[in-house]
Amino acid sequence: MTSSPLADVLLAAHSSATQARYGATLAPASAAEAYAVQVAVAQGLQAQASGWKVGFRPEGGAFAAPVLSSGVVRSGARWRLAPGIGGVKIEAELAIRFGRDLPLRPGQPYTRDDLLAAIDEIFVGIELVASRFSNVEEAPFDARVADNFNNGAYVIGGGTKTFSALDLSQIRCRLMVDGVVKNDRLGGHGDGDPLIPVVAWANVQADAFGGLRAGQFITTGTLNDPVPLNGPGKLEASLEGIGTVSVEIVV
Repeated sequence: MTSSPLADVLLAAHSSATQARYGATLAPASAAEAYAVQVAVAQGLQAQASGWKVGFRPEGGAFAAPVLSSGVVRSGARWRLAPGIGGVKIEAELAIRFGRDLPLRPGQPYTRDDLLAAIDEIFVGIELVASRFSNVEEAPFDARVADNFNNGAYVIGGGTKTFSALDLSQIRCRLMVDGVVKNDRLGGHGDGDPLIPVVAWANVQADAFGGLRAGQFITTGTLNDPVPLNGPGKLEASLEGIGTVSVEIVV
């Protein structure tokens, strides 16, 4: 048990591989409370923040959610689709890994060039989006942030350390499910440049884990319209000039 009813519900859902029903009494009072719940859940799972999801809140301003070590797998692995988890979606994403710490710099905000200089590699990943709430559409934004913004698992694929010549806003992204093409287009990121939310979060870092660290990765957001995962099968994605990734979904 933790001091947070929301953290307790999320931990129980993680442990049982089932979904809980969201209720209004679970709502975080603030973004800070949502970030504290993220830490409580990670501690309960004995997991670390291997990476981050970043994006923008509905009212503006950046947010982040950890990708926990307990949910990270490598390309070519298998991932079990628990029968008690519904509504899983597939997203192909560009991710970056930092070669050094990026401490918050009040009065000296990071620029895009600063971020590029700190990146050790970029790679392709597949996010399996899965909420711990069966009625996630009823959960307010900060409840979703507390739930690691619906991260179910993350598959790390191939990458490159040589990317200065790449236009990251126009990378060709291809996603296949059991050999059937679900996405094949240039770009596709909601912000155009995938680094926009990364720079924004680097200048906020309001999380309770201690900020951005060397070796951690940031996945920058989906490059495709989320694809429902309806059962077992093989998922494959590629980012041209960067790498490929695959995972076998089993039940």
